[in-house]
Parts: sequence; C-alpha cells; structure tokens
Amino acid sequence: MNWTPAELLICTLSRRLRDRETVVVGNFSPVPAAAALLAQASHAPRAKICILGDERNWPYEEAQQLYDAVQRGEADVFFLSGAQIDAYGNVNLHAIGRYESPEVRLPGGAGAALFYYRCKRILLFKTDHRPRGFPERVDFISAHAGPEYRQDGLGQLDGVYTPLAVMRRSPHTGRLRLAAAAPDTTVQDIWQRTGFELESEPEPERIEPPSREELQLLRGLVKDKMTGIYPRFAKEELGNG
Repeated sequence: MNWTPAELLICTLSRRLRDRETVVVGNFSPVPAAAALLAQASHAPRAKICILGDERNWPYEEAQQLYDAVQRGEADVFFLSGAQIDAYGNVNLHAIGRYESPEVRLPGGAGAALFYYRCKRILLFKTDHRPRGFPERVDFISAHAGPEYRQDGLGQLDGVYTPLAVMRRSPHTGRLRLAAAAPDTTVQDIWQRTGFELESEPEPERIEPPSREELQLLRGLVKDKMTGIYPRFAKEELGNG
C-alpha cells in the first residue's frame, strides 16, 4: 500500500505512545492528533487522549486548568513544533531574525516553555525538513531543551521527528544526531536538508513504513474522527498515498 509523508510521520509518532499514558495535543496540531488517535485505536487502548478542538477528548474548561495539570506533572506526553528547532532541541516560536526587528514575527510560545519543562516526555516534530527549519542555533529560544536529564525526571526530549528522519540527543554532547532515516532516503539527503552538522552512523536504522493495519485504521476510524477536528487535513492527507 502506498502512503503519504504525513502518514509516515503520523505512524512514527504513534508508535512512541504507550498504553495508559496521558497524551496532550495542542492547537493547530493535526499530525500529532492523528498519531494519538491511531495509538488509542491500536496498541494503546487505555491511553488518555486530550486533543484541543475535540470536545469528546478535551477535559479542561479553561487554559489555566491545563497549565495547572502540566505543572503537577500529570501530562505524560506533549507534542511541540516550531519555526526553528536547533542542534540541541531548543524551539523557536517567537521571531525569525533579531527579536527587536525580526524578519518574521511569529505567534509566540503560549505554554511551550512550561510544557517542555513539566511534561514527562516531549516529542518534537516538523512536517517538513529544510535547512532553515533546523539551524545550528535558534534565533530566539521559546522553549529550552535544558539538560539531558532533569532532576525530577520531567521534560525528557524523546526525539525530533520529520517525514525524513528521527533525531535524538546524544547523551555525551547534547546535540541531535540521526537515529533513523525514512525509507528510500539517503543520509546525504538528510544532511543537505539539515542546517546544522548532524552526526550519524554510516548506516542508521530505517523507519518502518506504515503497516497495512496502521493504514487501514488511519484511513478509516482515525480519519472519521479527524474529520470532525481537522476536516481539510483528513481529506487531503489521509488516504491519498
């Protein structure tokens, strides 16, 4: 079965979610929303999925309730993205260029800094993989990756996920290194599309393509649920491989 880059990314993220975890998906996040629903429909049926924009799966009446729950360490997984993700896993959601006079003013971090610090695991993702999105250093740190291991066990960076690659922080240097490459993608292609120097094994692992079972769920049950949350994404990205 053919699959789209978005479906590969969704399946890759979904496989990282565990049964009985509390998974929180924020605003403008169709890819992680689909990943969470796919995990719940397959290998994590008892996961608690909280998706902003989905009344059936959003237990918070106001933003402060969410922030309080995150501060208490009640969120196991949160997904973050940004205009820039640098070599250390820092995220920029504020400005491209100098903050005082930026080339582009971005929406801002909302609760990103809090979530990165107080959720148990953070899955960073980008739906594209281009050099400008992965600079050596972000122009502005909206959410700080912090030390590899925080004192209370929260804020662990699980990895950075794109349609081309999986990157994880080195325990020795704190820099991102290539952990796995997408099917039919060369290491050289990933290097060329990454703005910082990316360490890699000569033959990194390969991301498993979506299975027939994953695609059937994704294009059936998950697509039906996504249509009520992200109708355009469901129509254009799910089932068009």
